[in-house]
Amino acid sequence: MDHIGQIADTLRHTPGIKPSDVFYIDEADGMVRLYHGLYYRKTDRKTGRRSIPKNLKKDINTIQHLGTGSADYYFLQARIVRLPTKDVGNPEWNLANIDGAYTLQVAVFEPTEEFWEFKAAAADYCEILRERGFEAYYFHTEASSCVTVGIFQEDAVVPRPVGLPTYSSEVLALQQSHDLLKYNRVNGAIYRAKTDTGVKVRVPSRLVHMPNSRGEMPW
Repeated sequence: MDHIGQIADTLRHTPGIKPSDVFYIDEADGMVRLYHGLYYRKTDRKTGRRSIPKNLKKDINTIQHLGTGSADYYFLQARIVRLPTKDVGNPEWNLANIDGAYTLQVAVFEPTEEFWEFKAAAADYCEILRERGFEAYYFHTEASSCVTVGIFQEDAVVPRPVGLPTYSSEVLALQQSHDLLKYNRVNGAIYRAKTDTGVKVRVPSRLVHMPNSRGEMPW
């Protein structure tokens, strides 16, 4: 926090930067992010795309080119993002508060140009699964929110003499117990991936590690 505060203070004293436009947020995923400015982007009703106002273009160009003058730029990766959204959901179902080694990921919700309520969608889907009797959890980051079912220990992954490890009988039984748990869903739809032959197949649900000590999912 002290380090990011020093960077923010230096940026505030940089020519061309309005000090009140610089701020940072200690976010729910354990990361502290530095921001500049608040901008309004209109949405085109026909295309659904949002415009980039002139002052936003000017400011991001200025920030991306701050540096030593020898092609050593400090904020070259600066990009346009929405302001962080507030975490929602029953705190008892927040995966960050649960101990364990693995959990079965069954859904991911991601923001799009038309859809930004991904955290609320994940919390709602978690509640739906709970109402159906499943031990469901959610986990939010600023990039996406996932929904998982069940908590497992290290023995949930079973090594084999040859080939990739498999899942324990408990995990396999959970996957097959209901159609909602068999596959991974992205924004509500079963996710399909292309094989080497170009055929799209449904991607099954999968075990993921529990959030680490920084509150991040290690995928």
